[in-house]
Amino acid sequence: MPDAKAGIYLNTATNTVRRVGVGVNAPGEAGWVKVSDDPNLGLLAIREVAAERSLSAAAASIAWEY
Repeated sequence: MPDAKAGIYLNTATNTVRRVGVGVNAPGEAGWVKVSDDPNLGLLAIREVAAERSLSAAAASIAWEY
């Protein structure tokens, strides 16, 4: 059974994304929005989804969280 919390999350304050393969790693802090259920989504696709859903004013500058 797939993990419902797995996917890609965007931090709207820092414009960074986090890949979550296991739900226990899902961000619990405010400011995180789930962009996709697919944890294997690439950065360009993430930027497109974020722009389509108006999740970021600067979707082109979204980067991975390190």
